[in-house]
Amino acid sequence: MPNNCPCCSGKPFSQCCEIYLSGNAYPNTAEALMRSRYSAFTLGKLAYLKKTWHPDTCPELSAEDLQTEWRKLEVIKTKQGLKKSIVEFKAWFEDGGEARALHEISLFKLYKKRWVYVEPLDTWPSGSK
Repeated sequence: MPNNCPCCSGKPFSQCCEIYLSGNAYPNTAEALMRSRYSAFTLGKLAYLKKTWHPDTCPELSAEDLQTEWRKLEVIKTKQGLKKSIVEFKAWFEDGGEARALHEISLFKLYKKRWVYVEPLDTWPSGSK
């Protein structure tokens, strides 16, 4: 297990996303959830991804969906709300020996008192910048 957390927080994994991926705690902000989901993607934690995805938008996922070689996470900005939050990020991965980035503005909502990923947004909602 790498010393630094895959989410690029600069913290050791044991003091960052590991507590969420192990099921011992649940993220209390959308950014923490997004970072833990990135770590789950890098480590192939399919059950965690399903658990943290809103049931109305969660696709059928399999281990084959987790084959991407993720390299780095860059959180650009966040807007934490009481019932919904937005996180904009770039997730860098390798594709055919070339570095590429997934740039996404993600919507998170409280569902049964826990933050869950809902869906990507096309742009920041009005008044959110």
